Amino acid sequence: MFKEALKNAVNDMFEHLGQEVIFKPKKGETKSLIAVIKQPERPFELGDSKIVDQVAEISMRVADVTPKIGDVIEVNSKKYKIFEEPLLEASTLIWRFTAVLIGE
Repeated sequence: MFKEALKNAVNDMFEHLGQEVIFKPKKGETKSLIAVIKQPERPFELGDSKIVDQVAEISMRVADVTPKIGDVIEVNSKKYKIFEEPLLEASTLIWRFTAVLIGE
């Protein structure tokens, strides 16, 4: 019963906070799905300069896809590439990962 309630809560979150994206794996078929995307600015240092990296923190349902490093996510006119290993949340229903902007 708890697992079903958790699954319903996750689905509600994606329904209300998610947006449609195009998922393009390095291998396999392109797929349209719903993802939750946060786009914070993250400064990092390169020598003496500070640069603001355009990254997105992305969540996808495990039932929809298994993301890998190198896969691309298109949202609106932006393309993001997964650059770190996606991790499962404790619920095991959601993948979370960070992707860097590669084009608009």
